[in-house]
Amino acid sequence: MTYELTLILRITDNVESLKDVVKNILQKHGASVISEDSWDVKKLAYNIDDENEGYYLFLSIESPTEAIDRIISDFRLNNDVLRYFFIKNPNIKTA
Repeated sequence: MTYELTLILRITDNVESLKDVVKNILQKHGASVISEDSWDVKKLAYNIDDENEGYYLFLSIESPTEAIDRIISDFRLNNDVLRYFFIKNPNIKTA
């Protein structure tokens, strides 16, 4: 199943390593990244964990449906993932 995943990440000195952590979590649960779009640093509408800015990352992923709950569990355990949002994308057909 294809999903769109939007993440707000804590701003760190090395955002690339944080993106790698997210990708490793996805791969650990059998998901693969189809495309990636960085929206850079944006001001948050309200503070999240005392942060007023976050790094926005948009991913299109292919993942088994049963893996989403396990991915969410890992995101909850990672303090650098401030927010995440999965959307099932019915418009993209896969073989």
